[in-house]
Amino acid sequence: MSETPTAPQWRVFLYALADEVDGLGGPGARDELLRNIGRRMALLRPALPVPSLDLLEVEINEILNVMGWGAAALRFNEADHQLVIAHTGLPRIGAAGDPPGTWLAAVLEGLYQGWLNQIPGADPALVVRRQSVTQHTVTLRYARAA
Repeated sequence: MSETPTAPQWRVFLYALADEVDGLGGPGARDELLRNIGRRMALLRPALPVPSLDLLEVEINEILNVMGWGAAALRFNEADHQLVIAHTGLPRIGAAGDPPGTWLAAVLEGLYQGWLNQIPGADPALVVRRQSVTQHTVTLRYARAA
């Protein structure tokens, strides 16, 4: 039986890793590293091409479920012409991050960016960035860079 990344033998390692990464380059460098990791994860676990946003949500949630990484709700905001992603159940690394427990939020930016870039005809000018972060929900937007 394989262990999940949050299994007890991984916790001390993950706490130490988070502390070390934060100490090396600060929040900007940490977030870029974590986005890159998220993009790589999307390549390792690609979402199947589907014809609708509803089906994309189903595909993404299937992958997230297998990984133990929570769930996503996708909706297109017509007024702002952007895709809004509400992600719940982000794995926690203790109190690391701001707010506490959200250290891995930047991974989600890269993960969703990777999945959305895999859609045929995806616009490379669109990026995924966090809109808001609470202890329970990371809200991201997929839109033109500000």
